[in-house]
Amino acid sequence: MDTAKVGRSDGEWVRICSKAEFKRDGGKSFNVGPLQLVVFRSDGQWFATSSHCTHEDESLADGWLEGCHVECPRHGAMFDLATGEALSLPATEPLQTFAVEVRGDEVLVLIPAAAPADGGTK
Repeated sequence: MDTAKVGRSDGEWVRICSKAEFKRDGGKSFNVGPLQLVVFRSDGQWFATSSHCTHEDESLADGWLEGCHVECPRHGAMFDLATGEALSLPATEPLQTFAVEVRGDEVLVLIPAAAPADGGTK
């Protein structure tokens, strides 16, 4: 992946993709070093979260989007994309969320200075 990094004391802004890669609302998986994340576009807003449901190891990239919520395709757990909060069972643990900025056509995500040991998957 071609990434551009901009340093910051609490992390680095990393170019993840271009807006043009999202022809419609949805999610796409990306790896930044050991960190696995999903970038979502929904109703003109951009979000980034850890890549997998906290209930089971299922990618949320193919989850169903409604506004700022994503539903896990396996068991239907719902998460708030802005806060990571688990909104419904069977998930009880939140997702990790990441700040997103759009600069021109580029989508950037703020990657924490200390990425989680599990790669952001839980």
